[in-house]
Amino acid sequence: MSTASSRRLPGGARSFAWLLSGLAAGLLAGCAARAPLDAGAARCDAAGPDIACTTEGAVRGVREGPTLAFKGLPYAAPPVGPLRWQPPAPPARWTGVRDGSRFGAVCPQLAGDAVTGDEDCLSVNVWRPAEPSAAAAARPLPVMVFLPGGGNHSYSGQGAGIFGGVSFDGEALVPQGVVVVTFNQRLGALGFLTHPALRAADGQAGNYGSLDQIAVLRWLQRNAAAFGGDPQRVMLFGTSAGGGSICALMTAPAARGLFHRAAMQSAVPTGCELATREQAEALSGRPVAERLGCDGRPDAAACLRAKPVAEVVRALPGTFGVLPRLYGPNVDGVVFPEQPLAVIARGAHAAMPVIVGNSTLETQLFVGGLGVVDNEAAYAAALRRVFGDAEALRIVGAYPPSAHASPRQALVRLTTDAFFTCQSRRVARLLAGAQRQPVYRYLFDHALENDPELKAQGAVHTVEHPFFFGWKGRYRPTADDLAVQRLVVGHWADFAVDGTPRRGWPRAYPGDVQLRIAAQPASHSGDGGAQCAFWDTVVLPSPHL
Repeated sequence: MSTASSRRLPGGARSFAWLLSGLAAGLLAGCAARAPLDAGAARCDAAGPDIACTTEGAVRGVREGPTLAFKGLPYAAPPVGPLRWQPPAPPARWTGVRDGSRFGAVCPQLAGDAVTGDEDCLSVNVWRPAEPSAAAAARPLPVMVFLPGGGNHSYSGQGAGIFGGVSFDGEALVPQGVVVVTFNQRLGALGFLTHPALRAADGQAGNYGSLDQIAVLRWLQRNAAAFGGDPQRVMLFGTSAGGGSICALMTAPAARGLFHRAAMQSAVPTGCELATREQAEALSGRPVAERLGCDGRPDAAACLRAKPVAEVVRALPGTFGVLPRLYGPNVDGVVFPEQPLAVIARGAHAAMPVIVGNSTLETQLFVGGLGVVDNEAAYAAALRRVFGDAEALRIVGAYPPSAHASPRQALVRLTTDAFFTCQSRRVARLLAGAQRQPVYRYLFDHALENDPELKAQGAVHTVEHPFFFGWKGRYRPTADDLAVQRLVVGHWADFAVDGTPRRGWPRAYPGDVQLRIAAQPASHSGDGGAQCAFWDTVVLPSPHL
């Protein structure tokens, strides 16, 4: 589709056409894997060791430890007014040299009872070596793009997580010889509202946050080289909802060829089996529209777009925990034509080297949402709430509370096995059987030792964040913490280079092998006692958490 023809399309179709145009042009020319998208964009005239010339204009970075950081760069137009609930539109260009020392606004979300952020939030952040090596000057560096978690309704590219928050930056990874990228995308109802009134003419519905992710990847195809990065060695890595998005993007036609390695961390239940469009409408689309007084109105789309952002965010808060999430990608037939698992099973996905894994006590901080589970009756009630009556009876037989330290710990173990360990293994096995590129599995089994409360929690959901992004705040890492950090940073950075982690991490298949990530790492075969054969027979709630 030409730029001229796209100008005659309505707003939503024009924005989506912009997302697809560069990729389509490359494919038609037979060189999508080699030519940057939108390569004809104007160049800037600025020069200097701390200045990068992007296709939108020049930007000055700021020194942060061993890195030069470029923050708050727009990768798409502000999704406000008529662009709310539309695919991302092209960003505006600027003149002069833009200040890259500050993050952009986070996307609107709830922080406790308050709404924080701004709709003008579609920005990207880049960290590159402050003093590039001779090798880096000779060959562009691989690019590592982090997708944060947050249940698709909170957090940002600036930082998030447990332990009082973690700053996402490049200070730990960049010295390994990579470029690190984070970004903000639309969240919650603003990012994933699926409602008939907002459905595009081509059927695209509700996947605005996913289209933001694709827009970032296209931005990198245009601009990675400006920061010393290689647009043909882009690795996505992410935890929880962010990692789940990666699995979905591996099957999205518009994302094909835009990234080349993937690491899905504590994530695959949320991304390898999406909500259907009907489920997304029932779970959040119609409830949000009803609460805003717009559902059923002939002008429902205009009504929704006219609502103040705080009302939209507050209409239906997102959820965390072991129950199904309210917001996330859906199978709309366009952005995601069908279930990712089905695409992978027949080998129609974008095959690439993949890391898949999770922590040993993923749900330790989640099961509290099911109430106090301190006896067998409460345990059985919690299982019925999550899995339904029939499956709960079977699960009690497989995980009797008497076999664990407490009923609560039995619940933590079984939900970690069901939703994380066995799903990671299942997806790794499916990928390994559908592609020639290698697949690696891991189990993160290290708690933060130098704090009694954190150590008691164990290796919980997102515990790996500070190991990838450095130590900020009051926590002081132990020698074992630093050993684990060297291990994961080394493996992930080497994987970004050529799709192979460092020596000592064998492929998952054949052999059904996973790497136990700890101060004394080791490889193990099988499911580690997670009873995956049993969980393969259990019908999990849909859509998954």
